[in-house]
Amino acid sequence: MHFPFERRVVSSGAGRPNIEFSESSERSKRRKTQELRENVPLEELTYATQMSLRASGNTAAAEIVKDISKIPSQAGVFQKALKEIETPSAKKHSPSEALALFIEADLTKKQWELLHASNKTLYPCYSTLKNAKGQCYPDEQYISVTENSFEVKLQGLLNHTSSRLSLYIDEILTTLTKPEQQNLEMYYKWGCDGSQQDKFKQKFENAENSDSNVFMSSLVPVRLFLNIEGNQKLLWQNPSPSSPRFCRPIRARFIRETNETTKEEINYIEKQIGELTKSEYITTDSNIVLIKHTLFPTMVDGKVCNAATETSSSMRCYICQATSKTFNNLDKRNEENPASFKFGMSPLHLRIRCFETILHLSYKLPLKTWQARTTEEKKVVSDRKAEIQSKMKEELGLLVDIPKAGSGNTARRFFENVDIVSKITGVDKTLIYRFKVIIETVTSGHSVDLNLFAAYTEETARKYVSKYNWYPMTPTVHKLLIHGKTIMEHALLPIGQLSEEAAEARNKHFRDYRQNFARKFSRTQCNKDVLNRLLLSSDPFFSSSRKIPVKKSEPFCPETLHMLKVDNMVDLQEIEGADETLDNSD
Repeated sequence: MHFPFERRVVSSGAGRPNIEFSESSERSKRRKTQELRENVPLEELTYATQMSLRASGNTAAAEIVKDISKIPSQAGVFQKALKEIETPSAKKHSPSEALALFIEADLTKKQWELLHASNKTLYPCYSTLKNAKGQCYPDEQYISVTENSFEVKLQGLLNHTSSRLSLYIDEILTTLTKPEQQNLEMYYKWGCDGSQQDKFKQKFENAENSDSNVFMSSLVPVRLFLNIEGNQKLLWQNPSPSSPRFCRPIRARFIRETNETTKEEINYIEKQIGELTKSEYITTDSNIVLIKHTLFPTMVDGKVCNAATETSSSMRCYICQATSKTFNNLDKRNEENPASFKFGMSPLHLRIRCFETILHLSYKLPLKTWQARTTEEKKVVSDRKAEIQSKMKEELGLLVDIPKAGSGNTARRFFENVDIVSKITGVDKTLIYRFKVIIETVTSGHSVDLNLFAAYTEETARKYVSKYNWYPMTPTVHKLLIHGKTIMEHALLPIGQLSEEAAEARNKHFRDYRQNFARKFSRTQCNKDVLNRLLLSSDPFFSSSRKIPVKKSEPFCPETLHMLKVDNMVDLQEIEGADETLDNSD
C-alpha cells in the first residue's frame, strides 16, 4: 500500500515508532511537554524560548516574545493586529466611487438597494447616490420635458459639460497662467438622427402623436486645448470619441425623420450655436477659467447631408451635385460646394456603403449591366444573390443583404477577409483590398498625409473604372474617392475622430433606457428619466475616469501606416496595435 507521505522514524525496534515533535499531533505534544511545563517556571520557559529564537536568527519573533512576557495584557493587541493584517477590512465606497460603479454596471435603483442590503459597510445607501447624481445634470433652467420631447438648451449643456471635464483635469488647469486660463477652447462634434422605437401603451394628450419614431440630436466633446494667437496646446483628448459614453443629448422628439424635420433641427441647433458664450469654471485655487465652444456637424449620415444641402436625389452627390451617370467619368469634375465640407465623411456609414457597393456589384457580374430589366435578367441576379448569401453564411458566418441591426460589424468582418470575399463575390481582390486600406486610413483617428491619400484614392478610382465601368460608383464611393482629400483638408481634427458612431449607438441606449430605466405611469416622467439616464451615462467626469476596455484587432495594413502621419516611434507602435474605439455595447 502506498501512502501519500512518509513519517520520519527516529528510532527503530519493537512497538510504536517515535515521531519527531514537529510532526506530532496536539495531544502528543501536550503529553511530551507535560513534565517540562509542570517542573519549569513560566519565566524560565519564556526566556528559553526567546533565546532559542534569537539563536536561530528569528530576532523579530524573539522581541515579540520578550514584549508579551513583560506586559501579558498586551497579547490581545498583538492578536487583533495580526487578524487585521490577515483579513483587511473593506473601505466603504465614496459617493463618487459608488456612482461610478452604478454607471459602469448599468444598475437600477432596485439592484443598488439589494447591493446595499447585502453589505452596508461597503455600499452606501441609494440616497447618497441620488445626491451625487445631481452633480451630473445641468441646471434645471436649461431643461424642458414634455410628453412628446425633452431638451437641454445648448448653452446649459455646454456649461455643464465643460465644468465636469474641467473638474477632471483641475490639476492641469491650476498650472496655467491667468492669461492662459482665459483662452481655452473646446471642440465638439454634433449631429442628429432618427430611429424607430417600441410603441408604449400610455396615452398621449394629443391622440395624433405617436412614439414609434424618435428624432434626436446629440454632441460629443472631442478636444480641449489652449489657444493663444493660433498656437494650440492640447490639455485633454477624448480617449474614445466614437464611444456613446461621451454622447450627450441635446434634444429628442417623437417625430419621424424627414427632410423638413432635419432642416428644422439643423437650423434650430445652429441658431443656438451662433448665440453661444464662453463657459466659466472656478478652479480649486479660486481662479476663473473661460472656455470657448466650437461645434462641427459631423455626426450625420447621407440622409441628413442630402436634406441639409437640399439635394433631391439619393443618387446625386451633395458636394458637387454630380449624378450617378457621370460618377465614372473621372476626367469630368463638377465644382465643389465648400459649405458641404463641414459634414465630414461619416466613417461608419462609409464602411457600410462600400461593403454594399461590392456586394451589389457582384450580383450583376454575370450580366455586366447596372440594371436588370427583363425577367430573365432579374432571375439571374436573384440566383446570384442567393448563391453569394449562402456562401457568405457558410464560409464567414455573415448574413448579408438582410435588413437587421449591426451592419457596421458585418462590414468590418467583410473587409477583414479579403481573400475569401473576393473568391465568393468574384470582385477583384486588389480592389477590395484597396477599399479596406482607404477605410482604415479614414477611420484611424490619426492625421493623414493628404498627398499620399489623394494619389491612392485616385489610383483606386481608375482601377475601379477600368474593371467595372459598366457599374457606376455609388454617391458614397464617389465622395470617398473623389472628394476625400478635400473634405479632410477642411477638417480641423482627424476625420476618424469625427465619426457618427456614438450617435448611432445612442439610439440603442434610448430604447434600453426607456424600456428598463424609466417610470411608465406618465409619459413626461418617462422622458425625464430617459434624459437623466442619458446625461448620467455620458457625464464627462466619470467617462474620462473609466478604464477603457481593451479590444483585440488586426494591425493596420502597411499601406495604411504609410499614409498616416506619425510623430515618433512610440506613436507608430501604438498605431500598429491600435484598436477601434467603437463601444456600442456600452
